[in-house]
Amino acid sequence: MTDSPDSPLLPGDKEIDPKKILQALIHHFDADELRTLCFHLDIQYEDLPPGGRSSKARSLVEYSQRHHRFNVLAAAIREARPAIGWNDLASAKTGQEGKTTTDISDIGTETLIASRGVTTLIKLMGAPGVREAAANFRADFEAASTQIALMNDYKLIHDLFQELENRYTLIHNDQKRLPADETAWDSIELNEPEVKGKIDDLLQAVQLASFANEEAHWTVQLEKVQEDLRTGVENFDLAALKSSTRLLFRILNRQISRINAQLVGAAGALRLDNLENAMSTISDSLGQANFGQENLNEIQKSINALSGLNVRVTDLVRDHNAWQELDDELRRVEGTLNQGMDELKDAWYDLAPMARRLYDGQTDTWAVSFIQVCTSLNQALEDGTDITIKRFFRRFRSQEGRRFRQVDFDLLSLVQELQEVGESLELLLMLRNFK
Repeated sequence: MTDSPDSPLLPGDKEIDPKKILQALIHHFDADELRTLCFHLDIQYEDLPPGGRSSKARSLVEYSQRHHRFNVLAAAIREARPAIGWNDLASAKTGQEGKTTTDISDIGTETLIASRGVTTLIKLMGAPGVREAAANFRADFEAASTQIALMNDYKLIHDLFQELENRYTLIHNDQKRLPADETAWDSIELNEPEVKGKIDDLLQAVQLASFANEEAHWTVQLEKVQEDLRTGVENFDLAALKSSTRLLFRILNRQISRINAQLVGAAGALRLDNLENAMSTISDSLGQANFGQENLNEIQKSINALSGLNVRVTDLVRDHNAWQELDDELRRVEGTLNQGMDELKDAWYDLAPMARRLYDGQTDTWAVSFIQVCTSLNQALEDGTDITIKRFFRRFRSQEGRRFRQVDFDLLSLVQELQEVGESLELLLMLRNFK
């Protein structure tokens, strides 16, 4: 059964079924054709997990789901096999345009509106003059799509590191019970396959990511962690166990913050204002050619949403960098407290204005509490009582850490939202002869 939607790239009001996508790949693509499909999707076929054609196809579906490229994969299948219709790939349920792995309630309103504007543009691309107007901004569309994909890669790696860190904590806590409590080996043995699984997920994700070549050093170290941990568990070898957890701690301590910094850098380079300007210019040309008020309204809403998203990204990157600067300085000072309060007293001349810039003009609960602890710490430093200074420094440090983590979480959440825009842009760029 086939169908003829307005655009071969858009499923319309159909929810695509991952199982049907997998079956289409298995039944309609041989190994060489599957390799070609991966090439067109900028995915290295060889980097998919080892296995036969069915296993590779399943890995490709899973990859597209994790990276919010499911509709892109479905569109690529339809482009390669026009006889396959959207109805052949649809689930029994219908829903928001091509929704598969993300519920509409999980998507920010601005992001959804921005995505719909690009989708409207895709629908209009067959009309005379629209393709030429959009093609003038292909470089802007590509840049935004590439940057969003890069941010998504960083977020995925960041999340996997966090999951691995949680597993490390469980094993490390059990390790501290050894050798006095031999039953700790039972818990460690249960956790070891979970650690191995998280490391495997990380290694696979990095291999498929756009920055894979930069990460060769720590991926080799993670393989060493797996080897030493397995040796420790199989032989009840505490030295091997400690070797693996020490190395894992060093990797986690360095790489989580490093990946986070790279994600923030990628977000800072996103330049959604360029995308907003491109859509505005295209909208103006569409208005002159009378392409329908409904379509123009949809694109105008998208322009406004992109403007709002650009403000959110800019503000979050700025706030994240400011909190990172304060956090780095506090970490440095924290390491000197056992030698006395002199370094903290000297550093406070810099720390106080850094903190003030973060809470000035803020009225939220976190800001009110942060102002109070800043005032208390400042008074303690003036009074000169070490035990009081330490108490309020710890409170200051704790509140700073909580707020920094919230800003970090907000940025990661925005990256996840932007995947919706990234997928729409990728579908737009898939149009043939869009040059």
